[in-house]
Amino acid sequence: MQLADASLGTLIEKWERFFYDYCKEEIDSAALMYPEKKSLILDYWAIDTHDAEMAEFLLEKPYISIYAAESALKKIDMPVDPPPQLHFRVKNLPEIQKIGIRDLRSQHLGKFIAVDGLVKKVTEVRPKLEDAAFQCLRCGAIIHEPQEGNILKEPLECYEDQGGCGRRTSFRLLTEESKFIDSQKIEVQENPEELRGGAQPLRLTIYLEDDLVGNIVPGDRVTVNGILHGQQRRRGMIKLTEFNKVMDASTVEQKEQAFEEVQITEEDERKIIELSKDPLIYNKIRDSIAPTIYGLDKEKDALALQLFGGVAKHMPDGTRIRGDIHILLVGDPGTAKSQLLRYISLLAPRSIYTSGKSSSAAGLTASAVRSDEFGEGRWTLEAGALVLADLGVACVDELDKMDSKDRAALHQAMEQQEISVAKAGINATLKSRCSLLGAANPKFG
Repeated sequence: MQLADASLGTLIEKWERFFYDYCKEEIDSAALMYPEKKSLILDYWAIDTHDAEMAEFLLEKPYISIYAAESALKKIDMPVDPPPQLHFRVKNLPEIQKIGIRDLRSQHLGKFIAVDGLVKKVTEVRPKLEDAAFQCLRCGAIIHEPQEGNILKEPLECYEDQGGCGRRTSFRLLTEESKFIDSQKIEVQENPEELRGGAQPLRLTIYLEDDLVGNIVPGDRVTVNGILHGQQRRRGMIKLTEFNKVMDASTVEQKEQAFEEVQITEEDERKIIELSKDPLIYNKIRDSIAPTIYGLDKEKDALALQLFGGVAKHMPDGTRIRGDIHILLVGDPGTAKSQLLRYISLLAPRSIYTSGKSSSAAGLTASAVRSDEFGEGRWTLEAGALVLADLGVACVDELDKMDSKDRAALHQAMEQQEISVAKAGINATLKSRCSLLGAANPKFG
């Protein structure tokens, strides 16, 4: 029987059988660690190995599949009483499900997909209604209404099966009787190194719930596995036919490595080994930096060393000494400083280019901003250029044109390689482990 034609009860039975046969040990472990651990997180390939049809149905109809899986979890015998209500989450989706933010289309709505990106904004953690309790203003009965989405759903009537009067009437929300979960919104943008020349990064709003919240800060590079859906746009009270693309996250995988794994062929490896034996390799590396700019050999030597970088040292007392090199190029106008910065920003796998003349301290480091559309009028944390360049190179031109107060904001980011933000009730420390390449004209130059 095809799963698409199967009843919900049949689907729940298949998940229950899968959990008993393959995941009982993981479920017991999660139950014993509750509430520190609130989810059963499975690798997609573990499901695919057991039942390829069930795994395919999970990708095509994720909301139904996750509901069936969580319903099956409630039927599993657990070593604690009362048994906890675990979330069912999936990680490590197949590569074919990894879609670029720029490539998201209407055909992906309602599908289980993975998105790579850079966290640009995060909101504060807020309580969200999961099960709302209403009191009937006619008979006083308390009616429970499960909540889905972001719009409050009130009871259609005072339900008789919950002890109500069965009439259509007015209700009062009882927050003390309702059930809440933590929720948070993040905004993820395309990775800078994946952009075509001159393209502006596109962004995607993602909703996190319960045990996913509070673990992400601006500047983090993440892979989000979740369900893409549409959120209807409004103009005042008028509902439009256009929808915004948003995602409900299932799992968030944080990337700690500096760069994606580079695919090297055997021919590439042979050439690298051959070049490593060349006694003039340093000169060749130097000459390959901005070859259209004549001379400036010492400057190019320094830029080559900056691109390769050093190694951060962790001392016995817990302090960290940075391994990144910061460079300031000072010279008269017309000496190719800006061209060198442009070339390095294109050459480095991860880089940000900005001009100090038009940059503020908040734009370079981080800021707390009030956003009406993203944060519903609340304060959100937004990453600046140095945070976005984490584990890469930040190129800042026209440093001498920058205001001295804004320039002072670079000191902590350059030395400590982190940025502290304390504003509007938001206290956070963001990573800025990048090399800074600056350019400036001398005084009166």
